[in-house]
Amino acid sequence: MAELSSGAALRQIQNAQAGMKKARNALRYARGGSPEAQQNALKVGWDSLLNAHRQFASIPVAAATEEVMTKQLAAQRYATSLLVRLRRVVRNEPGALDGLDTDDETEIEEY
Repeated sequence: MAELSSGAALRQIQNAQAGMKKARNALRYARGGSPEAQQNALKVGWDSLLNAHRQFASIPVAAATEEVMTKQLAAQRYATSLLVRLRRVVRNEPGALDGLDTDDETEIEEY
C-alpha cells in the first residue's frame, strides 16, 4: 500500500471538516426541537468526531507537511468546539444550542 501524500492528507482533513459541519447543522436543526431530535443530533455529532479523529490519526508522518499540520490544527479546533456543544446537550444545559448561527465558528480558521 502506498504512503499517503500530503495532498491526500489535506483531502482527508477536508472530508473530516465536512462531516463536522454536517453535525453542526444537525445540531442547528435540533435546536428547539424534541429531546429525541437533540439525541439524534448528539449521535450524528459524536459519529462525526469519531470519524474525524480516525482520519487525523491515520495521517503518516511522511505526509505531515507544514500545510497539513496547519489545516489539522484548525480542524481539531473546530472539533473541540463541536465537542463542547455536544457536552452541553448531554448536560441538558439551557441554551446549549444557542449561537450556532454565529460566524465565529462556522468557518474553520487557519493559523
